[in-house]
Amino acid sequence: MKKLLFVLLFIPLMSFSQEITFDELMSINSTDSFKRVVIENGFEFQAIEDDIFIWYGFELTKTNEGDRATKWAMYNKGSGTLAQKNSISTFAQSLAIFKFVKKDILIKLEYNQIVSDIKSKCEYVKIDGKYATYNCSESSFNGTIGIMSENGAGYVRIKPPGNDLAIYQ
Repeated sequence: MKKLLFVLLFIPLMSFSQEITFDELMSINSTDSFKRVVIENGFEFQAIEDDIFIWYGFELTKTNEGDRATKWAMYNKGSGTLAQKNSISTFAQSLAIFKFVKKDILIKLEYNQIVSDIKSKCEYVKIDGKYATYNCSESSFNGTIGIMSENGAGYVRIKPPGNDLAIYQ
């Protein structure tokens, strides 16, 4: 009976181990560090034919209507360039974007924790398009981190400096 109780208590704790943290976001400054963060957090590579972005999905499922995931992670291999491919030019100025589909309560809590950490540990800079942007002294990347919510999803964007075009408007 004690073993069953231990297992029942241990299994829910294991589900929390797949959360992206503020510290992990602050460590992203290259393709390698991006891949390390997403792979270590259970994301799967998404084979989208794209020369500009690397795509990963969490709990990725493939359907006839398209691929679905509870979290998406996109990394711009040529950050700072303006891409028109696949109608995703809004993401082209970012180094990385994480999308959290907030229909799942655990995903919503994960996003809310990241937002709380950003607001408490970083300095507000300005509104950039639909993103509230912050400068984080703890970051290993040069640029800002932005947050915003839209259509039931939360977004965290890492943006290099010098990309002053308003995006995602």
